[in-house]
Amino acid sequence: MPHKKKSFTFNGIKKSWIIMRQGREKAPFASLTRNVLTVPGMPGGYLQSTDIEPLIINQPIAFFASDDEHALQLKDELAAWLVTDEPAPLQFDDEPGRTYYAVVQNTLEDFEKFVELRQGTIQFLCLDPFAYGPVYQSEFENDAVTAVNEGTAEAFPIIEATAKESVTSFMVTKGEQDYFMVGRPFDIDLDVIEQYPEVARWNMDTLTGWSHVTEGFFLDDEVTGGTVSGSNIEVVGSGGSFTPVSYGSPRSGWYGPAVRTSLPQAVGDFSITLGCQANNNGNGIGKVMAIFLDENDDIVASIGLINARMGTQNVRVLARMNDGQNIVRRRVMDYPGDTGPESTVFSRRSLNIRLRREGNKFEAYTWQVREDGTPHARHGETIIDDTPEFQRPIHQVLLFFARYENYPVFPMYIHGLRVHENNTLLMDESMIPYIAHEGDQIRIDSKNEIVSINGEPATHLKDFGSNYFTLSPGVNHLFVFPENSFETVVKWQERFK
Repeated sequence: MPHKKKSFTFNGIKKSWIIMRQGREKAPFASLTRNVLTVPGMPGGYLQSTDIEPLIINQPIAFFASDDEHALQLKDELAAWLVTDEPAPLQFDDEPGRTYYAVVQNTLEDFEKFVELRQGTIQFLCLDPFAYGPVYQSEFENDAVTAVNEGTAEAFPIIEATAKESVTSFMVTKGEQDYFMVGRPFDIDLDVIEQYPEVARWNMDTLTGWSHVTEGFFLDDEVTGGTVSGSNIEVVGSGGSFTPVSYGSPRSGWYGPAVRTSLPQAVGDFSITLGCQANNNGNGIGKVMAIFLDENDDIVASIGLINARMGTQNVRVLARMNDGQNIVRRRVMDYPGDTGPESTVFSRRSLNIRLRREGNKFEAYTWQVREDGTPHARHGETIIDDTPEFQRPIHQVLLFFARYENYPVFPMYIHGLRVHENNTLLMDESMIPYIAHEGDQIRIDSKNEIVSINGEPATHLKDFGSNYFTLSPGVNHLFVFPENSFETVVKWQERFK
């Protein structure tokens, strides 16, 4: 039987023309640096901490090229494949079931030429010095589970709990000392209150209950508003999203279609959350806004996305308060995102925007949710403003899609909208708020140290004394409290030193 050629996979891709040569250089485990404290007059020292250095893997490779031009083409293909901005998964055929996360740090020009054979060494840098095994998942039975970590290093669990009833807390324990808790346990001597009772929720899967705004209606805010124009708004997608059908005939300023609806009740202090998206690829100007009106159709608050610069992808998150006469306005957030290692560029990505009013305090917060449910790209801003006009109750919500004059516009969507009343100022130490209700999901990510409820960051609910614990190598016993209140699973990925 012919021997099967072994190779490696990087970033999900394997090149059939790559020859993985013998001689891989990789330490049995990453280098350790022991930080030792010595005390004059005392023998030896005390171990303060241990630093684990990045892991370096040197892998010799070779490939055949018919001539120098062909070799150059293959080098370009190598560069396009191997040079990444972020660590990518790396698997070697001769290390089955193990995944490293690496970047290439040497040049790809150092290949020696032997007739048609080109050979050299690729140096992979693993900033995370551990190898990872498969992902395991176990369901809690009777609020208990035994998680067996067969790796040689501690594993970071992800715990997902779906509430079966209204709860004031969620706690998961490991052994007798490690625990993680959000909220406060129920106490019969204390009153339970809805801190943020839901007033209205729209999943954008139907236009029932929404009415198209009359042509020519003017939203008097040069940043978030404009003139209502265009034919209508439609529902698209399997899960439901609002998007404009057309914007109408070109005119000066901002213009486009809008729909509106009334809230079931007037809301004073509020917490509003908008899910939206702007698919700008640099060739348009546009904005998508949720605008909240008082009983006289005057603007109280606005949240949404805007790109006002042609030729850029500079989609910004906006949150503003308005006195209703467009005389006194206050920016709560005007955030363009970040282009750092964890990119928060908002173009072509769904994100959430939340605006809360609590007396004279206004808080704007934005975040995205990865496919695995992890919140990221989180950013918040808070202002204090005593302007009386900013305290007006909200009665209506208007959804506005707009383009600017005759400039091209890009696709925009609204995926969901929730309005909650904010009862924070009514609470005192004798009250315990609910943190979740039936169907709500609490997610604890120990590796990234993030806790979320329904995808929304909820780190502020974390109990001060609790910790994002790990799963030790071997057997780990986990328990959930309060009993019979959650359907819970734990997921973990084994790590190897």
